[in-house]
Amino acid sequence: MVRRSYALLLTLALVGAAAFPASATNWPVFGYDPARSGFNSAEKTLSVGNVRKLHARWQIALGGTADSTPILLQRIKVRRIFRSMLYQTRKDGVTLGIDATTGKILWHFATTGPNYTHSTPAADPSLTAIYVPALDGKVHKLTASNGREISAPGFPAKITRMPATEADESPLNVANGYLYATTSGYNGDAPPYDGHVVSVKLTSGAEAVFNSLCSDYTKLPGPNTCSQQRSGIWSRGGAVVDPDPSMGDRIYAATGNGDFDANKKGGDDYGDSVISLSPHLATLFGSYTPADYQQLENQDQDLGSTSPALLPAQGTSQTPWMLAQGGKDAELKLINRAALPGVGSELQVLNLPDALFSTPAVWTDAAGHAWLFLGFPSAVQAYRLKTNAQGVSTLQLVWQSSPGHTGGEGTSPVVANGIVFVAFDGALVALDAVSGKLLWTSAMKRAGKTIGPVHWESPIVVNGAVYCSDENGNLTAYSL
Repeated sequence: MVRRSYALLLTLALVGAAAFPASATNWPVFGYDPARSGFNSAEKTLSVGNVRKLHARWQIALGGTADSTPILLQRIKVRRIFRSMLYQTRKDGVTLGIDATTGKILWHFATTGPNYTHSTPAADPSLTAIYVPALDGKVHKLTASNGREISAPGFPAKITRMPATEADESPLNVANGYLYATTSGYNGDAPPYDGHVVSVKLTSGAEAVFNSLCSDYTKLPGPNTCSQQRSGIWSRGGAVVDPDPSMGDRIYAATGNGDFDANKKGGDDYGDSVISLSPHLATLFGSYTPADYQQLENQDQDLGSTSPALLPAQGTSQTPWMLAQGGKDAELKLINRAALPGVGSELQVLNLPDALFSTPAVWTDAAGHAWLFLGFPSAVQAYRLKTNAQGVSTLQLVWQSSPGHTGGEGTSPVVANGIVFVAFDGALVALDAVSGKLLWTSAMKRAGKTIGPVHWESPIVVNGAVYCSDENGNLTAYSL
């Protein structure tokens, strides 16, 4: 009996060690970090040399389509057992708590409302609670272990007064002691809606609002609050937080169509613009708007079809702090983010092979070089940021690969240990970050199972595993 008990304890210890490796980390928000970099700098298990050995660990039916991305937290105590947990919200407003090791769905949290959501949960800094999107115009706070709602100051937090026409499309974010959410219209752009950023202070529940139209109004707008409509903030990144300490935790967001008159005296509308805000949203530090903003508005070529990509500081550059902004106009603009330039005055404008809808991934290689990866319906592009002897920085195309295709607008790449992972219809692929060489695809027979078609779904890569949902309503896990 003693030997059997010892053997059982040893087995449990080994299982625990496999579930929680010494370097285990979390993926607490969309894009891995509040900057939405998509770069898991802690990943060491997967490598360029062994990624070809990835094999499906499990594939589960979610009971509906989750057109979004999961997050992952380690060491969540569920009924006296510590588990690695995934959290994902379906389009119908149901959030699932899933055992990341087995794929077993452990709990559901359902919300009701008139429409749908493409948003993604975000973890509380305590890592014992999560914030989840809903169909009722609110963000709910749940216990991470069992999905029960937490009654806390300010929660559930109302982020719209118009849930039938104003959507919670972008993933939630948590940073600086605040929850951040953004709003837009639903598919078809039917008003009324006014794209805005909401912050909720986690300790007190105090709420602040920045409206991209009639920005002088600092509360949640109603159907008739603003004379102008639309200007949705609907990109995959939503509210993006500056990772550089010298930038004071600034918040950035890119708006879609809508009126722009902030270049005129008394103007307070920021359609088709990038805005920079203080953490509590009370101060507008600056904005950037393309000179052809009226053409973008007339042709529905939203600047905000993607999020600002924040590049690491370049010590030898005349403009050390920069961001890259794509859009439906198939252009990529390099901009000085330390002092957003107002109308025009880009540092560089590049032509892209297609409109950009995905969130770019930002990677720093072992030599300290900054890279940018863009996902399109039929291609992936890699750019490297270079600074010349005169201190002028530019993005230079290094490679373009076409390892798959999607009928959607393209999905957001992620980077881990020199590998770029991107989802396409029927295949999750791994590319060498430096060369673009195809290293692995889930469509290979030896991978076991593959994913279905994708829209906004994109993978996460954490602790030697890759997780991705699809339009067939499945979530698939891969590991070595």
